[in-house]
Amino acid sequence: MAIKTRKIGIIGAGNVGSHLALQFAVQGLADEVIFYDINNDKAHGESLDLLDAVSYQPHHFEAYAGTIADMKDADILINASGTPRLPGQTRLDMMDSAVATSKEFIPLIKESGFDGIIISISNPCDIIAEYLQYKLDWPKEKIIGSGTALDSARLQMQLSTQLKVNRRSLTAYLLGEHGDSSMIPWSHVTVAGKPIDELLAEKPGLYHMDAKEVILDKVHKEGYIENTTKGCTEFGVTSATAELVRAIYHNEHKILPCSVYLDGPYGIKDSFASVPVKIGKDGVEDIIELHLTDDEQKELQASVKVLKEHFARAIAL
Repeated sequence: MAIKTRKIGIIGAGNVGSHLALQFAVQGLADEVIFYDINNDKAHGESLDLLDAVSYQPHHFEAYAGTIADMKDADILINASGTPRLPGQTRLDMMDSAVATSKEFIPLIKESGFDGIIISISNPCDIIAEYLQYKLDWPKEKIIGSGTALDSARLQMQLSTQLKVNRRSLTAYLLGEHGDSSMIPWSHVTVAGKPIDELLAEKPGLYHMDAKEVILDKVHKEGYIENTTKGCTEFGVTSATAELVRAIYHNEHKILPCSVYLDGPYGIKDSFASVPVKIGKDGVEDIIELHLTDDEQKELQASVKVLKEHFARAIAL
């Protein structure tokens, strides 16, 4: 019996794509990464730099530049194409450019014979994940947008810092768009299983935090701060994507907030949006439906409305 090594294709060898490959090498999540980029020299250079690091990583790792056709036998294909957000630009403002880029490589995926799991992290994340699923006619359980996995990490950072509680003792997600309309279902934010409102009410002297709307605003603004100060976001989103890859390769059945096709849960019909999702070796195994308050449900529906409107425009481009 031949043993199959773990192979990942990455479309885009920019800051995010290259750091993704480094995550896979450092964490031992893949054996082989192939880059495809319109700038083949950049993809080749990133591959060489990664190979320079292999001697100091936990296991053998291959990286090289190639074509999407070379990704035919990959397990996972990751869309990391695109350019960093400009100062003042929203993720939704990036849609026209992202759709144009997607149109260039979608035929190449079709021609390649690739039939694995697609993870899309290019912004606007939810729109592009849905666009790829629609244009490729991909099995809906086998295409995932990284979605609010990153936003949720930012929320956990805010709560951990303010409450002085380790992040791993928190359960806290954002739902909806990976963007400015995302919402926090506060009724399901817990510390060691205790609803956060109970904790704050019981021990106000020990546990306190900013007003909820202030925390949401800080989470929304963090990506803008990173883009204007360092020019891009790369570490957080690649760490979140590596977590998705780990859940797939190790068949963890892990619950993660990410963007998937919804047609019924949360009253959402025929749209991609981020909710808690059970992830395993075959991709999306289950969608966890939280019982939201009436106000939370309205906030989520408002976010999905934004996504639906922009997706309709993306299809028309």
